[in-house]
Formats: sequence, structure tokens, C-alpha cells
Amino acid sequence: MPLRTDETSPAALPHARLIDALARSLVPVRRLGSPLRRILGWLLVVALPGAGLAAVADLKGALSRHAGEPDLVLAAVGSIATAVTAAAAAILATLPDRHPRWALLPAPSLALWIGASVSGAGAEHGAPISLSEACACVGFILGLGVPFTLLLAAILRNGYALHPSLSGGLAGLAAASAAASILGLFHPFAMALNDLALHALAVALLSGAGAGFGRRLLRASA
Repeated sequence: MPLRTDETSPAALPHARLIDALARSLVPVRRLGSPLRRILGWLLVVALPGAGLAAVADLKGALSRHAGEPDLVLAAVGSIATAVTAAAAAILATLPDRHPRWALLPAPSLALWIGASVSGAGAEHGAPISLSEACACVGFILGLGVPFTLLLAAILRNGYALHPSLSGGLAGLAAASAAASILGLFHPFAMALNDLALHALAVALLSGAGAGFGRRLLRASA
């Protein structure tokens, strides 16, 4: 008949001490909000400066330009959709039970954005613009995109990123897309190839910075 080992036996004491030590080190954990709530929260904050800038923009002129150039409309739809889907993909990528293939979520809208922008820039009306004008667009995207990225990164830190660079890169893409969408309200000239190239550079810089930032920040939080 096997010997009975109770809680007061010498063999049970190390286990009891281990359990006590683990229990003392426990801290309350705040439950994460739903992915949809976090996505909508980021979009709401992003929409605030967008709405404020729209109040001082020449919306009538912007609508007139878009009405005369279907490529601008498709590019605007693509950039807005990319901001939403990339933010969703970034947040879903911080959930360990979600497949990394969620990172492909913004691919269709990104393809639409790029295709429509290239088509518009290649048209006859897309004459090259001055370097100062193109750089002003880049500054606008970076100026809004950096705080948008930092805000989304703060939201991502509450998750557990198994692929931190991927999550950070998607956050940078979402932020750049949102900033570029707002820029469309102020873009006083048709898209040109050199302007498009610098827009792409700004998006790439934010996405790359987000990936590097995510590799350090999100891995540390995991």
C-alpha cells in the first residue's frame, strides 16, 4: 500500500513554499478591450485632427478636384481603407491566437491606393511639381504620421506581439495612410510622379520606423 503524503510531510513542503511564493507575486491583470473597440478608439483619435483640419480646408475645391479625376477618388478610398485595415491587422497581430496571415488584410486596399495613384500620376495632367511642394507633402505625412504611430504603438503594448516587427510595421503603415488621407483635403495640385515618389518614401519611412520601434518596444512588453 503506497505511503500517503499530506501537506505537512517533508516531501510536500517545497511544493507548498513554491505555491506560496508564486501566489504572493501575482498582480491584477486588466483585461484587454475587444480588438474592434481598440481599432475604433484609434480611428476616433485620428479623426479629431482630421476633422479640425477639414474645417479650415477648401472642401469645395477638394471635392471639385476629385469629381474631375476618378483616379483621385479611388486613391482616396484606397488610402482610407488601408489606414483602417492596417490598424486592424496591427492590433490582431498582437493576439497570440490569431494567425500571422492577418497581416495581409490591408493588401487589397494598398494595391488599390498604389494603382490609382500611379494611374493618376501618369496621366497628362500629372506634370512634375516643385521639390519644395513635394517636400511639404512629405512633411505633412510625417508630421501627422509620427504621433499617429506612437498612439497605435501604445495600444499595441497592451497585447502580446509574437511578431513585434510585423505589428510595428503595420502600425506605421496605418498611420502613414491616415495622414495621407487627410493630406488629400489640402492637396492643391494633381498627383505627379515625383510627388508620388516622395509620398511613397514617407509611407516607407513610417512603416520601417514602426517595424524597428515595434521590435524593441513590443518585444519588451511581451
